[in-house]
Amino acid sequence: MNPIQFQLETQAPLSHCLQYYSKSVLFNLNYNYYIYLKIFEKKTQMKSKNAFIFVLSLITILFAIILWNFFLPILWAIVLSILFYPLRNYLINKKYNPSLVSFLTIIVIVILVLIPGFIIFTVIGSESLLVLNKIESGEYNLGQLVNWFNALVPNLIDRLDSIGLNTNQLIEQLNNIGVGATKFIVSLLMSTGQNLLQFFLSFFIMLYLLFFFLRDGENIIKSCIESFPMDDNQERFLIEKFSTVIKATVKGTILIAIAQGSIGGLILLFLDIEGAILWGAMMALFSILPGIGASIIWLPIALALIFNGALLKGLILIISGIFIIGLIDNLLRPYLVGKETNLPDYLILLSTLGGITIFGLSGFIIGPVVTALFIALWSTFNSYKSL
Repeated sequence: MNPIQFQLETQAPLSHCLQYYSKSVLFNLNYNYYIYLKIFEKKTQMKSKNAFIFVLSLITILFAIILWNFFLPILWAIVLSILFYPLRNYLINKKYNPSLVSFLTIIVIVILVLIPGFIIFTVIGSESLLVLNKIESGEYNLGQLVNWFNALVPNLIDRLDSIGLNTNQLIEQLNNIGVGATKFIVSLLMSTGQNLLQFFLSFFIMLYLLFFFLRDGENIIKSCIESFPMDDNQERFLIEKFSTVIKATVKGTILIAIAQGSIGGLILLFLDIEGAILWGAMMALFSILPGIGASIIWLPIALALIFNGALLKGLILIISGIFIIGLIDNLLRPYLVGKETNLPDYLILLSTLGGITIFGLSGFIIGPVVTALFIALWSTFNSYKSL
């Protein structure tokens, strides 16, 4: 019954309405005769709630610290489960046992992702050692760039010396940069090989978690939605946003890397450039950086060809780099990544660079995901303010 109608019909001195709650909450009432002045939670209840929030926050922080060393295996288990969840659903619809489906999906992941990754890892390592030996032996002399520029600009070396720049030191520094960059790649690969125990531990944890994420993913998401103190619809929106950004980022980055790396490698093979497989793989790796990635590899190679006298090869590589390799990124990235994530190109670039700076290679996923969730949460906050 309408409370006002009830009050008029009964002519009672006071009427109040009650609503049932799933949790008991103690209240104090302030009133003057028949008029309620104020209603508020009792201080004991508020103190209990604040104490609980403090303990919950403390335990959550400690739990995060405990899991931090396993952050990357957890992240990649989540990423792979999201990417291959359609395959899992397809097999589930065939009435297979969920545990068997998870096991079969992991086998597919190992064949399609992990084994090719190990092969690429091995090829890059062997090619890097070859290039390093040739730089240290003087066969690849990056310091000749100074002499080439001096031929283009007469008396360049004299002018550099006149302003206090020692060209001999500059030549030595350029060679050191080449040696240092190649040694960095080799040391990175060797450090991974030396920490085999940690690598295999992380690998096992990733596969172990991946099995349960594939088998129980829907129940895990449901439990998170029920436990987290936010509106369920908003939680589902954020989870969907998280999933969409991961799919778009990984799919777009992998396709662009394959396209730029393979086409760049083929161009280098056509030009008879030694180490073409290595440079193609490096183009694929650096293509993670939007816009500028692959050019970090092909541009120095083109300049090296030109100053070594292979002018035609160098010009062909520059033209191919701008209008073929570079065009791949400019055409595919906005469509594959920007369109689905609703992130502008400059935010994709900044978030990717920032993510890689902090989290390493995995940052190319973490950066755009955090950025997309940041924008989504602030949009939600603005909608709250307008209520």
